[in-house]
Amino acid sequence: MEIGLEGADQVVYFTHEHTSMTSCKNNTLVAAAQVAKKLGVKNMVAVCPVEHDMAFSEGKQSWIENRQEAEQKALSINSKMSLLNTDLVFGKDPTHLVHYMHQCAMAGKIQAPFLSEDAKFKPVHHADLTRAVALSMDGSITG
Repeated sequence: MEIGLEGADQVVYFTHEHTSMTSCKNNTLVAAAQVAKKLGVKNMVAVCPVEHDMAFSEGKQSWIENRQEAEQKALSINSKMSLLNTDLVFGKDPTHLVHYMHQCAMAGKIQAPFLSEDAKFKPVHHADLTRAVALSMDGSITG
């Protein structure tokens, strides 16, 4: 499969917002950082939504620790990469996660992670996320 990134100036990488039925986002982020570096991409922005959706870990580390470890690995592999960690993103069209939360609430089956005191949602509008990505792409935001 040809990706077509070789010599690209800029790449924006988005992870999917929902963990169900997806491959390991942590491994995919690290692999994307490696591929972008190998192909000489000059500026990569990875947009990674913070997951509040039934995230868990089967290992000794929490899912947050696993995620942070993968992000640090990706950043150490590719110094030309910036990370934007977002919370729930909203706009005029509902996302899958927001739709799922609504379905659970209507059925009276709120998942435990949503009820936790640790679940503090700070939704961001998609237009604000778009501006943050644009600023990261032109170098106004780094890190």
